[in-house]
Amino acid sequence: MTTTPSTEWRLIDEVDTTRDPIEHMDADLQILDEVANGAAPTLRLYTWATPTLSLGRFQADSDVDMVACNRLGVGVVRRPTGGAALLHGTDLTYCAVMPLPDGRDGSVQHVYELIAGALIAGLHTIGVDAAIARNDGPPGPVCFAGQQGADLRVGDRKVCGSAQVRQRGVVLQHGSILLRRLDIDESDVTVATCERAALRRATVTLEELGAPTEPRRVAAAMVVGFEQSLGLAFAPATLAAQGNTNIIGISTSASVAL
Repeated sequence: MTTTPSTEWRLIDEVDTTRDPIEHMDADLQILDEVANGAAPTLRLYTWATPTLSLGRFQADSDVDMVACNRLGVGVVRRPTGGAALLHGTDLTYCAVMPLPDGRDGSVQHVYELIAGALIAGLHTIGVDAAIARNDGPPGPVCFAGQQGADLRVGDRKVCGSAQVRQRGVVLQHGSILLRRLDIDESDVTVATCERAALRRATVTLEELGAPTEPRRVAAAMVVGFEQSLGLAFAPATLAAQGNTNIIGISTSASVAL
C-alpha cells in the first residue's frame, strides 16, 4: 500500500474539548483550509457534547423530523461531506485531512482504503477485528442502515461510517466510530423507513463487542493505528482561533444548521 505524501502529521486532540455542532464542522473545514495553504496533514479527534444529527452535504432537509429533534433535544448540522444522516453523541469522530496523492493513489477508493487501514489497525490494538465494509444495504436517509466502501464492519455489522470531500487539491475524510448506543437512534429523528430493530441488527458498538469505550483510550488507539499503518509521526497541535470558515456554506438558524 502506498503511504501518504507526508510522514509528519499534526495531531489535534479535542476529545475533551466542548464545541457546538456548527463549530465542529467549521473546525474540520478550517483544517482543510490550512492544509490547502501548506500546513501539514492533520488528524483531529473529537466527541460531541450533546446528541446531534449530522446530514450529508447533499441530503434533503425533509429527511429530518424536526418536531422529534426539538422534543428530544437533538441538534442538527450539515456536514461538508456526502452520505446520509448520522446521530452523534456516544461516538468518537475522526477528521483526517491531507493533500491528494498523485495519480491513481488519489482516487476516492484508494484514499478510503488508506485511511481504513489506519482505523482497522487502531481498532486491532483494542481487540476489535474490523474490515472494510461491503457496498450493500438499503439506500435511504440513514448512514448506518447501509455499508459503503468508506465504512468499517465487524462481521456483517457496521461499526464506523465515513465520508469525504475534496477541494483545492486536498481531501478531508471524517467519520464516527460507535462506542455505545444512545437511548434514541436515527429512526427516532428522521423520516427513515428503517425500523429501530433493523438498524440495530445492521450496526454494532465497541461496548457490544466487549472492547474499551472510553473516548480517550479509543482515540489513543487511533493514533497508534495511523502511525503504524501509514508510517508517520504526529506532532501535537491546536486549532487556531478564528471565525467561521463555512467554506461550502453552513447556514444557521436558531439552534439548527441546515
